[in-house]
Amino acid sequence: MTTHDDDLALRNLMARYIDAVNRDDPDAWIATWAEDGVWNLMGEPVTGRDNVLALWQQMMGNFEFAVMMPSSCLFTVDGDTASGHWYLHEYLRDQQGSGTTILSRYLDTYTRQDGQWLYQSRVYNIMYNGPADLSGTHTPLPSS
Repeated sequence: MTTHDDDLALRNLMARYIDAVNRDDPDAWIATWAEDGVWNLMGEPVTGRDNVLALWQQMMGNFEFAVMMPSSCLFTVDGDTASGHWYLHEYLRDQQGSGTTILSRYLDTYTRQDGQWLYQSRVYNIMYNGPADLSGTHTPLPSS
């Protein structure tokens, strides 16, 4: 059962993650991950904080700026583990000055360590990637 405290803590975890992305702060971003965390970025999972951070820095290096805004979320908590998902709006401008809008979802597992929730795994799926007017192609998400 998800308690109010767990729900708030998991939301705050995402708030720290998003804030780190928007400020391009690698130290704050990786602090949201478990030591053995797994990040599956569009079918290419990497394991361990060092590898996760290296991939994030590689991806962020492609952009002049990135702004993520979380939307709806749901959680299921079972003791010191949890699962859930987040929907995101993302606005990016690459190093060449081209902008794009992404609508995406993270499927997450969480672990509570020393009283703090961390990401154990994140699976990222893009629903839409294209112009802000939504004239691009929509890709339906799998149900789970």
